[in-house]
Amino acid sequence: MAEPKDETLRMLKEAYGAQFIVDRYQDGLTAIHNRLQDFWLNHSFVLGHQWIDVYEDSQVREVPMEPGREQITVNRLWPAARIIVAKATQRELTFEVPPTSSDDGSVRGARIAESVLRSTWRDHRWEELREKLVWTTLKGGTGALCIDWDSDATTPSVGPGTESSRGDTVEQALSITEFVVEPGVRDAETARWWIKVQSLPPETVRSAYGLAETPKADVHMGTSALHRKLVSTAGLGTDTAASGGTNPDLTLVLTYYERPNAMCPKGRISVVVGDEIVHGDNPEAGEEMPWPFPFKDRLNLVIVRETIQEHEWLGQTVLSQARGVQAAYNAAWTSIIEHMRTVSNARLAVPQSAMDLIDEFTDLPGEIVPFPDGGSPPFYLSPAQLPAWHIDLPINLANEMDDLLGVHDISRGSSPANIESGFGLSILAEQDSTPVGRLSKEIGAAFSKLGTLVLQVMEKSVKGKRTSMVSENGQPPMSTDWNGKDLLNQTYARVPLESIVPRNRAAQLQLAKDLQAGGLITNLDEFIAVADLADGTQILEKVSPDTARARRENHAFRAGRGAFPADFDNHELHIREHNVFRKSQAYEMLTDEEREVVDLHIDAHVTMAAEEQGQIQAASAIGGSALASAPTAQEIPVPDDMMAFAPPDMGIQPPSGDTIPDIPLPPLV
Repeated sequence: MAEPKDETLRMLKEAYGAQFIVDRYQDGLTAIHNRLQDFWLNHSFVLGHQWIDVYEDSQVREVPMEPGREQITVNRLWPAARIIVAKATQRELTFEVPPTSSDDGSVRGARIAESVLRSTWRDHRWEELREKLVWTTLKGGTGALCIDWDSDATTPSVGPGTESSRGDTVEQALSITEFVVEPGVRDAETARWWIKVQSLPPETVRSAYGLAETPKADVHMGTSALHRKLVSTAGLGTDTAASGGTNPDLTLVLTYYERPNAMCPKGRISVVVGDEIVHGDNPEAGEEMPWPFPFKDRLNLVIVRETIQEHEWLGQTVLSQARGVQAAYNAAWTSIIEHMRTVSNARLAVPQSAMDLIDEFTDLPGEIVPFPDGGSPPFYLSPAQLPAWHIDLPINLANEMDDLLGVHDISRGSSPANIESGFGLSILAEQDSTPVGRLSKEIGAAFSKLGTLVLQVMEKSVKGKRTSMVSENGQPPMSTDWNGKDLLNQTYARVPLESIVPRNRAAQLQLAKDLQAGGLITNLDEFIAVADLADGTQILEKVSPDTARARRENHAFRAGRGAFPADFDNHELHIREHNVFRKSQAYEMLTDEEREVVDLHIDAHVTMAAEEQGQIQAASAIGGSALASAPTAQEIPVPDDMMAFAPPDMGIQPPSGDTIPDIPLPPLV
């Protein structure tokens, strides 16, 4: 009889072996079968492969074309999707880390955390990550962001004699085809487990996990018939439709994540290739890889949905609704093109007895055409006319698709007729951006969660000193030295919604002009801010260098550094810009000492402005007294040799004495 301990080990091997993970992957695929179908159909439609359908055997095939018929594709989904993605990613991400307390340590930790996030955003190319996430979410209705810790990554050392800091976070954007979650859950982020699905070249898999032999190319392993067909036609990891080539042989890699729970107290991470666990937690080999993340109440996964479904964690996408309209649009144009090809040309009717005269017809204007006596003259047969509703059908379908996708004339850069005011354009742009604003809000919330997870992992895992370089809004870069302990639990990050909502630049520019005409905008920097000019910083540098310099000093204040006023500064402008900074949240997040530095800097500007004003008044007083005591024109001696150069038309005659005649002179300045 087996010992209880041995029996427990045997059960663990069976429960958490490779086949167990593959079975869970199969269950996850079954639960999202319809969403996989929608993703690949939408993917094909966006790329222009639109004459396809799902048949009774769950296979996706092209609709067969009868001989002599047409299958016209006028792809409106592709440009509309590009506009939606461009609007959703129009403005770069910005991050804020509000301190949890007002003490100096928390404030400093929050400022370091902001610097870390902005540096990670730049170095890990999160803008590309965001664009991929928007595309995958738009096509499948659901996308995801995940975070891992790469312990082999090496960052440069800080200063001489210090050791390099090892390890870094890895962030990925996943489509609905690249991950599965525990079936039946309502909140995927707090589920017990999820599986990341990758299809990689066999040699890459062998190198990544140090395998003795190259694994088999089994990209179809564990997939349904529908998924198998979709993978073979649209490509999993390789886009055959876009590249025009064939799928390379790929190996399926499943990475299983399970957070700590009652059934698995330590949690685990396992990587399955084929029918073996090749990395991580492997009960069969006695190897362990427990949950490595500091958060245990949630997965290392962030879910994004284009349209929320209230009863499940999966989302829907408007592309699925527009797909049917696009198919009807293609059918309408196909019917019109076939009509144009077959029955739209005019034909000439002539009597049978006049057939011999056809070859003598020319294109000479006013040509005389003979025809037999008693017969009817030649005449043209009018081509068959389509009914008006048939001609208008593509236009109506196009309008319906625009309403579904929220892409109208103003989104395409065309101003509607009779709308010229900035307010009118702003209202229309806002209406057209409302659906995209919902997606932008969802993406911003996802990156807020991702930033929070990154900071939590950094706080736990970064031991050595590192340097984060941050440069924003054309300001000079600022460096911050830090390690995980310096964050002081300031790990809550947020992406301000107002910083990422899409804006119509033409509408903003017209609005700024209207406000300027109404007297509500009185200076250049206000105009640049309202108009949201793309090169506003460069314009400000050239036109108002004092304002630009004052803002650079404010940037230094935010980084905890000081600045010195100069005698060539426009002190009035500097005082105004610094006071604007003193009324901001960034000033409130400074320590007492740093706020004192800012206050002293402004006091210095006030003092220098007063001294400068005093000097001007003194110079004015001296100038007045000098003017009162200045010699008159009659008393100014003029050398005799200069009078020879006096123009004759001035009416000046050489004097008999040593002075110029009494001629009024302009006042001295």
